Amino acid sequence: MFLLAPLALLLAQAPVPPMAPAAPAAATAIMAEPRDVRPGESVLLTWACPGVPQVRLEPGGMVLPGKFQVTLRPAYTTTYRIFDARPGFAELGQAEVRIIPGLPLGEPARICAFDASAKAVLPGEPVVLRWECAGSAKVRLEPGGLELDGKSEVTVTPQESTRYTITANNAAGGQSRTVEVSVLGRVLAAAAPVPASVCTFEASRKVVKPGEQVDLHWICQGDAKVRLEPGGLELDGQSSIAVVPDKTTVYTLSVSNLLGGSSRSVEVVVEAPRRVLTEKDIENPEEAIKPLEQLDLPEAFHRGEALRSAAPEGSWTLRLVVSGRANGLRDVARAAGPKATEILILPFLRRDGLRFWQACYGTYPSRAKAWKAWKAAPEPLRKAFQDALVLRLPVAAGVPAATGSTTSGASPG
Repeated sequence: MFLLAPLALLLAQAPVPPMAPAAPAAATAIMAEPRDVRPGESVLLTWACPGVPQVRLEPGGMVLPGKFQVTLRPAYTTTYRIFDARPGFAELGQAEVRIIPGLPLGEPARICAFDASAKAVLPGEPVVLRWECAGSAKVRLEPGGLELDGKSEVTVTPQESTRYTITANNAAGGQSRTVEVSVLGRVLAAAAPVPASVCTFEASRKVVKPGEQVDLHWICQGDAKVRLEPGGLELDGQSSIAVVPDKTTVYTLSVSNLLGGSSRSVEVVVEAPRRVLTEKDIENPEEAIKPLEQLDLPEAFHRGEALRSAAPEGSWTLRLVVSGRANGLRDVARAAGPKATEILILPFLRRDGLRFWQACYGTYPSRAKAWKAWKAAPEPLRKAFQDALVLRLPVAAGVPAATGSTTSGASPG
């Protein structure tokens, strides 16, 4: 008893070893195969994200399942990234595909097998063409000029006896092989196949804010393969996909089959966040000039009136332009450069009642000082508005200057 008590006391005072850390969550796996390709070659991108129902693939903004694979054909070295599609957009993984023009050519493409499921059929009956090629190859099937994989198959419905030819090529060379399918009986014109075409291609919304989701829907006619850009995603002829564009994007859907194809595009506009100027912005010229190219007319008038009110009574200015189009604000701002803080956008009411806007350069105590300031103005501004007009600064919003004509210079709008 006397020996056990001290031992129990020592055990009670001994430091408790730290618990083993919890096992980390299963890591996201994203893989591109192959990682190094020559220009125009295909890449298989595969990922698995345990516990994530949907991911967003960039570039392209495609919303896809958490475990999926797509075939891509990048035109330049690209880093593909996947993000959790839920709010927050946490990045889950990335894989780089390098485009190397000087990559070793390897062995020439070679056709190992090319056969048809039937060599003689009735008009319109399906025939499966199968082939297998060695070497990294692109396969072209004629008639129709359809580009397919090096190991694949396609179903055709010939209406007349047809000789099908596949040509396999890669950077090192290639070869061709043919197979003939005989069609028995007369051809019915009504059963003739038609080229693939895009019947409908629509977006659920044409104007969105950054981060908002858009659903793209399409229906294609004919036995078609569908390619969606940007992203180079290969999809079904009747399907849909969700995208999250981060900027204004034109999505193009291209389809093709043995007899030809077509394409159709839809634009999704991503609105830039609007910023309304406040009196605090006017106090800081650096802050005031930053959004000038993005202002609408009411915001520009607010800024111009604040600058006009701060000028002494009887001040002079140089009127650069009178214009009716708001997008001319961008041209004035770009031409003024760092001097854009001195541009006043003011209302201009013509005598016939039409309301325009005018851009004026600075406020000065006299006519002579106004001319002197104009000679020191940025060269792009003087070149764009060579006939700038010196006049007194308007004393009230919406009232034209007392002197000078109602128009001046070439409108930037």
